[in-house]
Amino acid sequence: MTKDILTSVGLTPEQADIYLSLLTHGAQSASGLSKTTKVQRTYVYKICQELITQGLVNQSAKSRGATYMPLSPDHLLAIAEENKTKAATAVRALEGVLPELKSKYSVVEEKPVITYFEGIEGIKKIYGDTIKESKPILALVETSKVDQRIYEWVTTVYVKKRIEHKIPVRAIVAKGPKTRIYIGKNEKELRDTKTVPSEKFPFEHEINIYGDKLALINHKAGAKLIGIIVHNKIIASTFRSWFELSWGLLS
Repeated sequence: MTKDILTSVGLTPEQADIYLSLLTHGAQSASGLSKTTKVQRTYVYKICQELITQGLVNQSAKSRGATYMPLSPDHLLAIAEENKTKAATAVRALEGVLPELKSKYSVVEEKPVITYFEGIEGIKKIYGDTIKESKPILALVETSKVDQRIYEWVTTVYVKKRIEHKIPVRAIVAKGPKTRIYIGKNEKELRDTKTVPSEKFPFEHEINIYGDKLALINHKAGAKLIGIIVHNKIIASTFRSWFELSWGLLS
């Protein structure tokens, strides 16, 4: 307990060990302190010099080497007061720059992080990120024009992983030839779906909103397979609100 108090004053654990050993056993050489404290002898010299600087230890030279003696513990109060003064000064200085630091943090917090993906493997990584986040997904989907390779992977691999992680989906789907099959698997695939006419609402990209992220995926057959993930709480929240508005208006 005494050691804990000394470290709270500002001594390191090793400094506290050596000072307490000197108070308990009296004057000692470096080798003696190494035995009573288990601190390596070469390190003892350095720590004793630090304690001398702090006014807690004195050194006397003898023919066989230096001997270290403890000085009055009263100086610990002076150390505590000095640290208290330094802490108060640091608090005042921090209060002065805190508005600037908060301003910089706000800019970083609000600045979106955008990651670009390309090709089949890139598209798979985007879907994989929705699994890692493990948050409910809101999606705008067009199922009939999807690249067949992506379609097969999503329906056989990705959906299975999503179900294993118990991640639900609410999807607004532009009607197409595969929509009936898609909706038919809703309950099994933890999905709730509403549809819109593709003639009026031709979704050229899939959009997934999950956690603080927004994914836009172009997996259209014959097109360049690309996508991005936008990581930004405000943007994700805005798109989520748009989705909820649309969802509420659909029957």
